[in-house]
Amino acid sequence: MNTEEHAPALELLDVVKEYAGEPPVRALDAVSLRVEQGELAALVGPSGSGKSTLLHIIGTLDRPTTGQVRIAGVEVSHLSDRHLSAVRSQLIGFVFQQFFLIDGVSALENVANGLLYRGVAPSARRDLAREALGRVGLANRLDHVPSKLSGGERQRVAIARAIVHRPSIVLADEPTGNLDTKSGAGVMELLRELHVEGRTILVVTHDRDLAESLPRKISMRDGSIESDDVKAALT
Repeated sequence: MNTEEHAPALELLDVVKEYAGEPPVRALDAVSLRVEQGELAALVGPSGSGKSTLLHIIGTLDRPTTGQVRIAGVEVSHLSDRHLSAVRSQLIGFVFQQFFLIDGVSALENVANGLLYRGVAPSARRDLAREALGRVGLANRLDHVPSKLSGGERQRVAIARAIVHRPSIVLADEPTGNLDTKSGAGVMELLRELHVEGRTILVVTHDRDLAESLPRKISMRDGSIESDDVKAALT
């Protein structure tokens, strides 16, 4: 897969997503959005605003009805499922509110499983998983199963799984939604650290205070972008 070195991390042009019905439900209505490489942005809006649908389109988990979607300069709207899987596995890491960890399997194996479809040898998968868990502060929890971890620790395992293949883009869907205030703050600090390292981070959230704390806040309503606010850089 050939990506453009200086292309935006994410670029959408007039993206529409409709679901069948009488009448059809238009979840996204001509959305255009550009996110540069290395940005840290919040995508915020009430339930039903279209932000989760937009995240799924950006993450190549769903396809637009019409419009163009480019990931690192690659037009993905009409790629085959095999090529879409390649884009996801090479460029994108996902963090979800529900963690989606396999109970009864250690943190190390949960993270290593994130490399199952990349042709990485089992021993190398475990080495990379160990490194990723150390990166999120869980080097002493490698053998713990999810039920023996706190909510904040489980979310850190999920983040380790998302970054184990070193993606350039991390999409986080309500990453603090199931956490207490302290654990949520720790997760956001980790995402900020990943941003400082150069990754593009897009955080979907209902939390207006969290959104206001990030450099860019993209607000959605009724399937459209209502506002897009970028804070001036501190000098």
